[in-house]
Amino acid sequence: SNDYAFVALKKDLGTAICYGGCPRADFSGTTDIYSSARAFVALKRDLGMWTVVCWGQSAYGGDCSGVDFGGTTHIYSNEYAFVALKK
Repeated sequence: SNDYAFVALKKDLGTAICYGGCPRADFSGTTDIYSSARAFVALKRDLGMWTVVCWGQSAYGGDCSGVDFGGTTHIYSNEYAFVALKK
């Protein structure tokens, strides 16, 4: 969670529910959720491939449209940014 939204991960179902400033995203296959002060990243497994959904303020990591997350296995976050660990 952060000051603007809260995300609840249902690991047994592989999905998430978002309250507050949330995207109209498909959270199916979600395995982990990470947050910064004003953004979120959801790590998903779709058809055997890892994918990422980002949302929130871009200055805090909410815009990852130009980032290649191929091979990402974990994400770390701090107040302002995210970093992806790849195989």
